[in-house]
Amino acid sequence: MARMVIAVSGTPGTGKSIFARALAKKLGAQVIDLNALIKKKRIYRLDVDGTKIANLPKMRKEFVRAIQSSHGPVIVEGLLAHLIPKRYLTHVVVLRTRPRILERRLRARKYSKTKTRENVEAEALDIILWEAVKIHGMNRVYEIDTTKLKPSSAVKLFLDALAGKIPLKPGKVNWLEEYYKK
Repeated sequence: MARMVIAVSGTPGTGKSIFARALAKKLGAQVIDLNALIKKKRIYRLDVDGTKIANLPKMRKEFVRAIQSSHGPVIVEGLLAHLIPKRYLTHVVVLRTRPRILERRLRARKYSKTKTRENVEAEALDIILWEAVKIHGMNRVYEIDTTKLKPSSAVKLFLDALAGKIPLKPGKVNWLEEYYKK
């Protein structure tokens, strides 16, 4: 793939949408919102709690259609962005947020206690990060702790890493011990 296609993923509440829009502005890139694409194409089912469960093969197929009809750099943003096959992405950014802060953000969004707990635990266990590494490899995945960063600062960090000025290798953030001590 000749052009830059960057996935922005992370647990809900880590700042994916804001980061993706700010990065797209800097790069002159188009943003593909996976959640909106899934909803628009109706490629999901509802579980017993009413949560949308995406049909991953159909999501991947619709993503490929979307990038084939676009030009220039692309930023694909969403909780499932890291699950897009390796051949379609040049970089994967996984945004991270300290679990206690994430819990506050999700409560403010009116997430149920169960969904809040599930997402905070997933963040503490690095689930999305290590799924991304498993699919894309260490060299394509960038980890950014957004807990105290403004979106513009997070974008600058990523652009500096792209330019080879700083490393943003996966595995620097670890909240497991902090989370389970609470």
